[in-house]
Amino acid sequence: MSYLEYAEAGFHVFGLHGADSQGHCLCGHEDCDNAYKHPMISNWQKTPRWSQEQLEVMDEAGQFDTGFGVVVRDNHLVVDVDPRNGGLESMERLPLDPCQFVVATGGGGYHYYYKIPDGVALVTKHAQFPGIDFKTSGYVVGYGSMHKSGIAYELERGDIANIGAAPVELLDLLRKPEQHRTELDGQAVDVSDKELHELLGYINPDCDYEQWVRVGMALHEITSGEGFDLWDAWSATGDKYNPAEMDHKWHSFGKSVITVGYGTLRFYAEANGYVEPVTFDAIEVEVDNRDDYIDLQRPPGLVGKLTDWINTQCRYPRERLATAAALTAIGNLAGLKYKDGEYGVTSNLFTFCVAGSATGKDDVMSAMFEAMIAAGMPESANGTIKSEQEIVRALIHSPEVCYIIDEIGILLSKITNATRRGTASYLEGVIGMLMQVYSKADRRMPLSFDVRLDAQKQVSGELASIQKKIDENEKYNEARFEELKQLLADLQYGLSKPFLSLIGFTTPVTFQKIVDYEQSVNGFIGRSLLIQEKETNPAMSKVFTGEPMPMGLHMALAGIHEGAQRGQEKKGVESTPEALKELEEIYEYFFRYSEQQKVTGLEAISRRAFELVLKVSLILSMGEGVRTVEHVRWAFAYVKADVVAKINLAAANVAESYKAAGEELGRRILNRLDEKEGVTTGVLINGLRKFKKEDVEGMLEHLERNGVVVGKEGASKGPKTKIWYLGNVSNVSF
Repeated sequence: MSYLEYAEAGFHVFGLHGADSQGHCLCGHEDCDNAYKHPMISNWQKTPRWSQEQLEVMDEAGQFDTGFGVVVRDNHLVVDVDPRNGGLESMERLPLDPCQFVVATGGGGYHYYYKIPDGVALVTKHAQFPGIDFKTSGYVVGYGSMHKSGIAYELERGDIANIGAAPVELLDLLRKPEQHRTELDGQAVDVSDKELHELLGYINPDCDYEQWVRVGMALHEITSGEGFDLWDAWSATGDKYNPAEMDHKWHSFGKSVITVGYGTLRFYAEANGYVEPVTFDAIEVEVDNRDDYIDLQRPPGLVGKLTDWINTQCRYPRERLATAAALTAIGNLAGLKYKDGEYGVTSNLFTFCVAGSATGKDDVMSAMFEAMIAAGMPESANGTIKSEQEIVRALIHSPEVCYIIDEIGILLSKITNATRRGTASYLEGVIGMLMQVYSKADRRMPLSFDVRLDAQKQVSGELASIQKKIDENEKYNEARFEELKQLLADLQYGLSKPFLSLIGFTTPVTFQKIVDYEQSVNGFIGRSLLIQEKETNPAMSKVFTGEPMPMGLHMALAGIHEGAQRGQEKKGVESTPEALKELEEIYEYFFRYSEQQKVTGLEAISRRAFELVLKVSLILSMGEGVRTVEHVRWAFAYVKADVVAKINLAAANVAESYKAAGEELGRRILNRLDEKEGVTTGVLINGLRKFKKEDVEGMLEHLERNGVVVGKEGASKGPKTKIWYLGNVSNVSF
């Protein structure tokens, strides 16, 4: 299928609705006359780069039966020639050759594909060339697709893997004068040097160093490296201006993996009184995009860059775990330096990563540890927890403690059993201590009498050891000596701002039984992110390289953690007004959701969801230094999926304990399904062997009638080849 050729060439593709026998679009809207061109997903602009496995499932579900759309982005131009309105005549007068990839459309026109340089802003229409659209955004229909005329789009010339550069004459003809193509909240916008200069006029060039650097990075990104004069002239108006460092610093921005863009620059200007938005040409949205499509395996910003690298270290695709590891790692790096400027939350996370045995968890765990080493935090990482006292000892040794635990399900089982049976008393207080430290990352944590005495003894012993070196004129760690003296003085009041995070890897069999009612409502599970890999037999990953971390990523991670110190005042990360408004609406959403969950008794899980949105969006903002709408929306989608998974798993275990077989079956079905990766009826029956085949099939039919799951026919007909996806889980009833 040609959609595979597009995908392999790096394009983002999505399915299109076909038509019924009367030619009406199959989208279901009576007044839609866009058959064969109407996207199946609501926000095609956010279409991710699908994996091979995802494409195969989509194909089996019939999403590419009549055709597919191709997102135009990533420095591509498609000249769309429509024979209506004089497009063919206009085409003859355009400098289109050489063109190495041309598609003949089903309507008698053509698509000419080109590559264009970074940051070039082009007009979408030209008065002298009617009937032609010049697309640097939007989408086109790929070859091999059907047109409503009954004629297929066909390859006219060339190979999509070898698209050539646009002719210089064509670019000169279409270029917008003094305009730079950039993005704001995921939408393409064009801004001029004059407009950028106006924004800079509202920002103090003697701002703190971090903001000054980000202004430069934003200008470099917006202008594709051509805006040095803007940055230099603005910096020169301040008292801190040092012309000797400007050129070197500017060139370093081009090597950075951190992307700071137009949104950050505009935020700084608005914070100082700028009120009128920059005028730009909005890109038209051709379909309703109120329900943003967000790829939960492609986080924005620096977290996305680290996720991509972790994926290259994994022999088998574990993209969900890679995303969770990247979020947790960058949260760790930022832990001592940053917090949420509006709500005060910190960046530490509890994360449980669940995947089948022998499916590649170790690769993710190893890659995360390498990221911690790259940032200068090897001593902060610990592989297990032995007791409540050990947690405190670890916090005394290091101001930030990050547990990376393999087979955490076994450890939690031991802790749970110790608590219930009164055995292994040294384990009983572990979960309570974890939750206590977790919530005190920007406060003071009191200690029990015996724990405080043990801590004071530990610190006094280390101080005595260093003092002995001083007395004998030996080398010693001066910074550690001063830290220990301050720590000993503080211990009588408890630990100041202890930072603790946890990420654990385990299998479904070991972990799922632990998520019971007690653990769910006492806050341990509710405070955590639960990330599950549904595929139990992943094929070898095509992106696996095992190559060392790129220097740019290494430096970006180290930069976030650089200068972190015990007990220091954390810098508040600010949010754009649009992001704050979005957060208010998200709080209301989860408040209403918690009201609905009172019938399950699990409302404590969703009540903690808003705090998780704050934490995840804070972590996503680390590269840019400002929390934006994009960060908030991605965090909301991520946490919303997490809340649904935890409630389904906990409710299934509760139903099992009360012998409510119907609800248990329904919840366990939902826990195995995903919105993107389908599961056949046969696989569900096999995985739920505790239940009768007819009961599983009956529950699937019930859930499908209520829209909770979506069933699609596979490539071959038969009861076991129907493919099931997660639908609207707000309609759950059993």
